[in-house]
Amino acid sequence: MAEAEYTTTAKLPIETIWEFVKDVDHWADFVSGYQSHEKENDNDSIWTLKGDVGVLARVLTFRVHVTEWAGPERVSFELVGLNEPMRGDGEFVMKPYRERAGERATDSSRSTPQKSRLLRFLEAMIRVFLGRGGRARRADTADAEPGPGMTQLTFRLRIDPGGPMAPMVNALMKPVMLPAAEYLANKIVSHLEAAQGAKG
Repeated sequence: MAEAEYTTTAKLPIETIWEFVKDVDHWADFVSGYQSHEKENDNDSIWTLKGDVGVLARVLTFRVHVTEWAGPERVSFELVGLNEPMRGDGEFVMKPYRERAGERATDSSRSTPQKSRLLRFLEAMIRVFLGRGGRARRADTADAEPGPGMTQLTFRLRIDPGGPMAPMVNALMKPVMLPAAEYLANKIVSHLEAAQGAKG
């Protein structure tokens, strides 16, 4: 199973992020490899993505079903491959900053170990292969400690390929997942911060 989790900090109230995230039409084209999506109803949609890793290119179609609308803190979903044997799930989680006496909140992405230079290089090469030459980084907010009026946005995704090619597909997907999760979360927040005129 390939998994990724990425957390970033936004200089925005939780309600602003929720209003944007709760409608997939707002952010669908921020997804790596996005080709199209079609909403069937509020909970179900069909997504078409194109994945490129080196010389391997595949068009994937997924049925996505929202399992939980828990605004403004969480959207959870499941996905099933329609043209490839894949299943998975994911969620957006939003947490407003609330200062407690004598306590500072920390960004969960800061608690992860530092990546080796080799791993950072490999991830950069994968982003080039995916057509994402750079990360959707914001100048200073992504690495900022949370403060009053700020929100932490976490995107989690797990995909479990099936069929006889599952081990190979899984090996190819694992290094791509974190850069894709990072790109999506940062793209959403940078778009909203620009629209809202968020200041450092």
